[in-house]
Amino acid sequence: MKRLVAILMTVLIIVSLAGCTMGTDGTKLNTSGTAATDATEAPKVDIAKYNKDFNGMQKYLIELKLISKKEGDKTVMQADLIGAKQGVRYKVADASDFVEFYEFDFAATPDEAKNVVKAFENDETYKVLGFEDVKGKVSSSGKFVMLYSATSSYDYSKIAEEFVKF
Repeated sequence: MKRLVAILMTVLIIVSLAGCTMGTDGTKLNTSGTAATDATEAPKVDIAKYNKDFNGMQKYLIELKLISKKEGDKTVMQADLIGAKQGVRYKVADASDFVEFYEFDFAATPDEAKNVVKAFENDETYKVLGFEDVKGKVSSSGKFVMLYSATSSYDYSKIAEEFVKF
């Protein structure tokens, strides 16, 4: 139970930082999920050239320009707090929102965390400590989990679509 509380606290802290809907200059961000200016389509990227591992998934999403590759826009998370092998938090490439990715060894993951992941597989939200709604996606390989704020105005569907392929 302590581990589940630690997991939920970590997710709560991270998601609370992602909930901001204001840009750094104080103006409201574009809520359509696309950049306000210079809207261009994502580049054509061949998923087959990426290793089907945690680093390959990150490189793929960066090359698609869905998550930021700028220095300081990536944070290594303390993944063991939630039973994951490793985790990272990225700033979304065209917004001030954040998304997190974790790699799990589900054979060694606590049952409580498995139940949360099942909620994400069913496209349900999970209320962290009764305070913050979190959504998530599970990759097709079942090794990776993506977390993001369910209350954010940012449209995570394109990131989620590409993430699930891993």
